[in-house]
Parts: sequence; C-alpha cells; structure tokens
Amino acid sequence: MEYKLYTLVDITHTAQTRHEPGKESLRNKEQNFNTVLQTLGIRANIHYSVSPTVTEVKGRLIGFDTDTIIKVWRFDFSTERDFLFENNDDPVGHLINDFHLVPYISGLGEAMEQQYAVFNTADPGKNISFFAK
Repeated sequence: MEYKLYTLVDITHTAQTRHEPGKESLRNKEQNFNTVLQTLGIRANIHYSVSPTVTEVKGRLIGFDTDTIIKVWRFDFSTERDFLFENNDDPVGHLINDFHLVPYISGLGEAMEQQYAVFNTADPGKNISFFAK
C-alpha cells in the first residue's frame, strides 16, 4: 500500500552519516530523516524510491491549519502489506499515534518556527500529516 507524508520539519536525505567539521547541518538533516525511517519501521518494512522532496503548497490542502503557501517536505513510501497503519477506520491512524511527540533536530531548513522540537500530529501546532494514496 502506498502512503505519503508532509512535514514542516527538515527531513532532507543528505547521506551525511559521519560527524565532520562544517557538515553538522547535513548530519542533523540526515538524523531527522533517519528518525522518520525508524518511526515508520516500528510497524512496517517500508520501501521508497525517491528521497523526501521540498515543495511549497497551500497548507490546508495537505492537512495543516493555514491557507497560506508553506514550505514542506513530502515523502512517499509503500509497505508490503495493505492497511498496516489503519486504526479506528483511519487508514493512517497508527502513523498519527506513532509519530506524535517524537523528537527531531530543529533549526535546519524549516521555514516556520516550532515551539517544541517534536513531531506534532494534532492541532494546534501540527507539523506532520499523513495520507494513504
């Protein structure tokens, strides 16, 4: 089954896995991407062919409480089993629960400041949303 997520958090896949002088920002972005992969991996082995991409879109169209155009990271992935993340008739219910309050590294490429450096799946302050394709 195929899914996509949108987040205000910089989850750029930089492939910078080592700590090197002058590359701290790249390493931190990679750590955020790894946090996403590990959280998804709680319930599933996922597959993706394209790393997260940065786009600008009207917030309300992708689950955020704003009509303004915002900078977000989009990540498309799939699982080997259908309805793996379904909970209470919500096809992404487990994703919402699993990601809520998972910490990330802030102060990278984000365009909007967050009060706390945790993924928030609920309003107010929602910074990640999920969709089944």
